[in-house]
Amino acid sequence: MGDRGCSAMSGESWCDALAKCVHPWETPCTLEEIDVTRALLARAPSFQPSTWVPTPVPTRRPIPESGHSSTDNDAVGTYDSAVLIALACALIAVTLSLHLIRGHLKNYVKPQRQRYVIRIVWMVPIYAINSFLSLCFIQYAPIFDVPRDVYESYVLYNFVALLIDFMGGEEAAKAFFAAQPPHKHYWPFQWLGDHDMSVFLETTRLCVLQYSVIRPLTAFATLFLYFSGKWDDTDFKFNAANLWIMLINNSSVTLALYYLIYFYHATLPSAPLQRAKPLMKLLAVKLIVFFLFWQSMVISLLVSFKVINRHFAHQSTDRTTTGLNDFVVCVEMAFFAMLHECVFSWREHTRRDDGIGTTPLQRALTYDQACRDMFFVGDVTTDLYCIMCDAPTVCWRGGKRINHARREREARRQQQLRHKLELPAFDEEKSDGPQLARQPSLPTEEDLADVPRDRPDAPHWGWNDGEKGTFV
Repeated sequence: MGDRGCSAMSGESWCDALAKCVHPWETPCTLEEIDVTRALLARAPSFQPSTWVPTPVPTRRPIPESGHSSTDNDAVGTYDSAVLIALACALIAVTLSLHLIRGHLKNYVKPQRQRYVIRIVWMVPIYAINSFLSLCFIQYAPIFDVPRDVYESYVLYNFVALLIDFMGGEEAAKAFFAAQPPHKHYWPFQWLGDHDMSVFLETTRLCVLQYSVIRPLTAFATLFLYFSGKWDDTDFKFNAANLWIMLINNSSVTLALYYLIYFYHATLPSAPLQRAKPLMKLLAVKLIVFFLFWQSMVISLLVSFKVINRHFAHQSTDRTTTGLNDFVVCVEMAFFAMLHECVFSWREHTRRDDGIGTTPLQRALTYDQACRDMFFVGDVTTDLYCIMCDAPTVCWRGGKRINHARREREARRQQQLRHKLELPAFDEEKSDGPQLARQPSLPTEEDLADVPRDRPDAPHWGWNDGEKGTFV
């Protein structure tokens, strides 16, 4: 035995700090080593079978030290870049449009026509500003969309009025259409019959301007659903309000576009209007009003069907649709502003001998007078009153035309049925089976032209030369 009873054979030694025999390689003996060991044991968890709970395995990637995942950082960067690009494009669109409007106001020689042009040009800055604000404040996007949709419908009215002014006014346009032959409807509207050209102008205005009434109503309905918490522009279920509002808007915009295109084709013989290059003006307005409408619908469908599945600035799916559409509109408005500089230039109205539309003023209005005339809306109220008065006549004549076309189709169907019921001509050479008995017919002069006269089957055999009508 060793010191104080410790076994030297087993390697034990006496420890004064612990007052017992210990193995030095297993148990520390100095006070510093003992304190370190006790601290480590205090930090170590106690493994008790009755109270131990396994630590759950993380199912997501660990969060970096910055507190955001790499996907969130990418989304934030994408959103910030989109806002900067949209701001730059919106500034370009607003600057170019204001420069064009200023040029019209300084050369205001045709007030009625240039008033319509300025109202159309205002559409670009209104679209750009509203889309940028909607992009920055996505949660309030339906509020910013209402003024844009209302002004969009107002632009259609002014565009139709502009085309009529290029033709020389309303009375000249009515006289032109009354002298034109009837035009047929395009597919698939052939069942409507031919156009009644005596009321073609009133029909076009009514069918185009119905969008100017339906679009604001659906915009305010969307705003009401937004405040009531029932609006979701990615919900396309049968009982969803978004589906039915989209169908109503789509039907209305399709009818307006159809009659605008038909109006252009019907006015091709109009020399004053063709000198004004109406095709480019039609495209400039149609691309903004109609193309952007279908563009928003396509983006909504792509997000709804998970084709576009990345959330815009880590927002919800419906805000992804709104943000992406607003960003695209801001970028497109810069290009449309450049297009308007070429199509709706103020220089085409300064030529006094162009022979297009109404007669210009001998002296241009001052800048202040032009600004006041730009906001004049008396022509709008007058035209809307005339359209409402003409609507019953247009609908009554349209109904008569549809009934007349239906009777014509029924008559053609009955005639085709009678032709089908008639028996086909009998042909023995092409017939292989038994044929129905029929009475034989006498040969004609053409059938027996080559038969010799001396044969008994000659056509005049058995007749005297002077008695063709008496049988011998």
